[in-house]
Amino acid sequence: MKYMAPPPGEYERGLFAHTDKPVSTLICEDQVSGLEIEVNDGQWIKLTNLSPSSFVFVVGDPLKAWSNGRLKSVNHRVMMSGDKDRYSIAAFVIPNEGTIIKTPKEFIDDQHPRLFKDLDFMEFFLFAFSDPARHIDNGELLHVFAGLSPPVSN
Repeated sequence: MKYMAPPPGEYERGLFAHTDKPVSTLICEDQVSGLEIEVNDGQWIKLTNLSPSSFVFVVGDPLKAWSNGRLKSVNHRVMMSGDKDRYSIAAFVIPNEGTIIKTPKEFIDDQHPRLFKDLDFMEFFLFAFSDPARHIDNGELLHVFAGLSPPVSN
């Protein structure tokens, strides 16, 4: 992926804030920072000073559903500043068509009630990029599609 340097003195979005729709993503970045993670509602931190051999592992919404919410799919974005283009490579885990994401019974108990119904990965993936989904906050798509109760704020 290539993110163009913004005009001099500007700070601009290279990629909008979102949670990942594949099961997970592995990102390898060049030495131009830009990847930001939302740590609290509206508070962002920039991942900086990663070594050239570092990888960033991003939990996708389906992995959040599989883990019954124990793994978090966080909002992330790319914000650009400076005079250098940014490059990154991402490897996405996308299961075969027909794969059902189902929370193991070991992740469900009195303290951790079931949060998501079983979901067909491809149906969720296609829904996430459908016209009706354009009107839903990106971080809420999993709950709209497969949630058994309203999401709990972190």
